[in-house]
Amino acid sequence: QPKVAAGYFLENYQKDPSGARAADSLLFLSESMIALKDNTRACRALAEFSDKYPALAVGRLQDQYDKDRKQAGCK
Repeated sequence: QPKVAAGYFLENYQKDPSGARAADSLLFLSESMIALKDNTRACRALAEFSDKYPALAVGRLQDQYDKDRKQAGCK
């Protein structure tokens, strides 16, 4: 149920953007948006991810980030 999941991921990120799972929540939010065929919002979540967590976008979560960007067609 990607719509329900998206709500939880967004809420988790908004409650504590500096929390340990905030970056993961943005990526999972983007994947939920992709599943809902809302690539615009998926790309917004991914842009927020790369802006807020640049080290993770080229580090631990780079593969997932790159995969999600490609899947959503982000520029």
